[in-house]
Amino acid sequence: MTTAVRFPLLPLVVSVAIAAMPGSADAGKPAGGGGGTKCPAAGSVSTGRDCIIPVTTTIRDVDANGLPADIASDGFGPYSHGANGVISWLTDNGYNRVDWDWQFDTYASTARLVNHSLDPEDAVQPGDPHYTAPANPPFWGALPLTSRVTVKCTLVYNNMLTMTAGSSFTCPLMNKFNVAGIDYALSPAQSFNHFPEVTDAQVRCNTANAGGCNDWSITPIGLGRAVARLVPEGGASNDGDFYLRFHIHITRP
Repeated sequence: MTTAVRFPLLPLVVSVAIAAMPGSADAGKPAGGGGGTKCPAAGSVSTGRDCIIPVTTTIRDVDANGLPADIASDGFGPYSHGANGVISWLTDNGYNRVDWDWQFDTYASTARLVNHSLDPEDAVQPGDPHYTAPANPPFWGALPLTSRVTVKCTLVYNNMLTMTAGSSFTCPLMNKFNVAGIDYALSPAQSFNHFPEVTDAQVRCNTANAGGCNDWSITPIGLGRAVARLVPEGGASNDGDFYLRFHIHITRP
């Protein structure tokens, strides 16, 4: 596992209005949650199509065990919704008429990225029950990349906002990044992609108030390592499986 490399970025600040970003974090997701212009949940606002709750996303550089994370920050602190083109929100545009999935997106940002590590020691090897194909990543090591990280908890009938303090459930975690103009998915999202060798992720509510959960952690199940298959844009090939460490902290607002 390689500690994420920090690349200096220009301190460009881009003002992005919420109304300019409806659904851009996951445009292919079918509507089915609360939706619309009436947003009764505490802290929620309308995009004109959906209701969102702005949240702050902190991507830790170490996992819950203190080991270097494979999905890590760009070194510039927490990611606030609307700052530098970042999307960071809960959305009621969910599956199964269930609301409130977390979505995080830097594809519209020229200033904020996410570090991704693809290391030989994390590549699943022949003989491991999670092995399906030789590892063929677009790079070895760590790079800061344009990224989109989301959960699809509503797909498995889970609502992040209504969680009680101390409760947890598992959800598919979608992890997408762009390398030289090509999108790659490296997603511990078994409930979504149904790859037999991969895992889901764990979402835990740390604290809650009258408006619902207001502090979450997303980690591998069991606080160990998740497993994800590397798939380039189009999904036509299998570029191998990787073990992943991550610790994502989300707070409302």
